[in-house]
Amino acid sequence: MKNSIPQFLLLENPPAPSGGNGRRRAHSLVDRGMTVFAGLLQDIMIQWALASRDGLLQVLDARVKVLFWVLLLVTISFKSTVPSLAGIAAMTVVLTFGSRVGLGRVYGKVLPLTFFFGVLLSAPSMLNIFSPGTMILPLVTLQGPVPVLTMTIPQQIGITAEGLTICFRLVLRVFASLSLSILMLSVTPFPEIIRALKLFRIPDFLLLILTLTGKYIYLFAQTVLDMYRAMKVRLVLGMTNADFRAWSTGRMAIIFRKTQLRADDIYRAMLCRGFSGEIRLAGSGRLRKSDWAGACVLAVFVLAAILV
Repeated sequence: MKNSIPQFLLLENPPAPSGGNGRRRAHSLVDRGMTVFAGLLQDIMIQWALASRDGLLQVLDARVKVLFWVLLLVTISFKSTVPSLAGIAAMTVVLTFGSRVGLGRVYGKVLPLTFFFGVLLSAPSMLNIFSPGTMILPLVTLQGPVPVLTMTIPQQIGITAEGLTICFRLVLRVFASLSLSILMLSVTPFPEIIRALKLFRIPDFLLLILTLTGKYIYLFAQTVLDMYRAMKVRLVLGMTNADFRAWSTGRMAIIFRKTQLRADDIYRAMLCRGFSGEIRLAGSGRLRKSDWAGACVLAVFVLAAILV
């Protein structure tokens, strides 16, 4: 029987054209973009899995955890010494370990953010230009002082002990805050966090907006990823930059239209279920004895953070 399959489909790895039109580059760019959406979906699924584990924090009521979260963040913001901030960061590591959340998973996100928001943004504060004091590391020597607007750059520029202390304090504050926040987000489902915010008298319509926004982000990422995979399985010889721009523009229009239709469908469904304009979220039940015991343990952590 004669083989009727086209020859290019019999190739094991059909090469994508990589001439001057930039097809391969466009394809790799969209691949990297879709990796971001896939990572977002993976993080959401992992967060659900981590929140369902039996750990020190997972078994507690969300209201206890949110209250502890807020109190410790306020404590961190008021601390002004390096040892106290380092002590709070160490306590957060202990809580992470006790909650059976992988240290690499939490601090793999904390360290890059700390480097950017803590180290890079606060690095200029180490210089004597902004923090005069005892010079510990000279860097540059100019011919003389240079006036710039309302300030004067000194002849010798370097790192001061006072500036280094300020930088360490800012870095530790960012590190401790991010460690605590990412830990709490890892051990508490997002809907439970929203429900626990009722403890702070936040209006229900704002909580509902946050809830729907969180769900839509998940659906948006899933929709974009499904569209890209459907397009990719139909490609044989790759796509040009012009084709990719046309495809992206078309998908933007489709997603915008789907968003409008989904919003209308949700609103009609709410009307069918008796929605009359007043929004109320169901509250949580009474705290269990284990929640009160956990609250006492966390209160000890907060008290230690205040006194350290």
